Amino acid sequence: MFESKPAAGHEACFVCRQNFCFSELMETAQGVETEMLFSFRHEGWEGIPHGGVAMTALLDLADHCWLRKKNENLPYPIAVEWRFADAVQLGDKMLLQAEIINGETVSLSMRRENSEKVYLKAEVEVNSSPAEVDFELPDPRLFFQPDAGHQALAIYDNCFVCGSKRRSPGLQRRFFKTVIEFDDPEKSVLPAIIVRFGKASEEPRTASLFQQAPGRLHPGVMAALLDELCGWSGVLAGDLYGFTVRFKLMIDRLPTLGEEFFGISPTPEVRGRGARQFYMPKGALYQKQEDGSLVVIASATGQWLAREELRQQFDESHIEEDLEGIVF
Repeated sequence: MFESKPAAGHEACFVCRQNFCFSELMETAQGVETEMLFSFRHEGWEGIPHGGVAMTALLDLADHCWLRKKNENLPYPIAVEWRFADAVQLGDKMLLQAEIINGETVSLSMRRENSEKVYLKAEVEVNSSPAEVDFELPDPRLFFQPDAGHQALAIYDNCFVCGSKRRSPGLQRRFFKTVIEFDDPEKSVLPAIIVRFGKASEEPRTASLFQQAPGRLHPGVMAALLDELCGWSGVLAGDLYGFTVRFKLMIDRLPTLGEEFFGISPTPEVRGRGARQFYMPKGALYQKQEDGSLVVIASATGQWLAREELRQQFDESHIEEDLEGIVF
């Protein structure tokens, strides 16, 4: 018998208030479980749920699990190892589970109803090491120089992250391809994909639609942004488009609704060839502090399987628009 979820710590949560992923859950001996139906509002690729939506649902379930068993919200920083291992589509009914194992780790899984194959599984390590990156972070001020030369990337109209013509709320992000030249002549240029979130002149309402704790951004937003950011980095490595296979996510904290942050993913390494070609992206979400320092608030590494049919689908289905007037 499914019961209504508790409101503690989720009074403003968009997953709970809008029934975006699920509306009820059931407590089990070690955690909680629920179910959801992938619908048009969860779309990423045409006809396919966005991986960031699936991660959003499971991250929300992890928090409910911790609340039920530990009487507090999930503590940060967290590190999450994700594995995608099945194909799903819009219309699939999914079964979700969260369990606490070894006292400090949350085990997550999502599979199609009547299927033994797991679509997405993860382990959430709480109070983990801080997020970090092994590439140079550019000063965000470089993004706004008149000659920055950012190239806006095209979008698919109903994507949860980048779609601009959705019938239900989405993140409405624009991603840009750019080459960053550092002030230090000894540093090489950095071809990268960049994104921006929390712009004061336009974002307060967007951010408020995607809260978890009151006044705090949902961790699923950060997961979805990094998933999309890393996925887009394939265009830097030979016009590659792909599916997420593995994804390691580290989140230090949840930003407040008024905080602006930036995302970057440089050119990824490519392995394999033909139908078994993978790209291995890295990405970070970070902020510039008042003292000028740069602080990483979330990072990711992963593995994407490049598929020619996705490149063709994008060519055929993305919105044809004039990108010249779109600025970062």
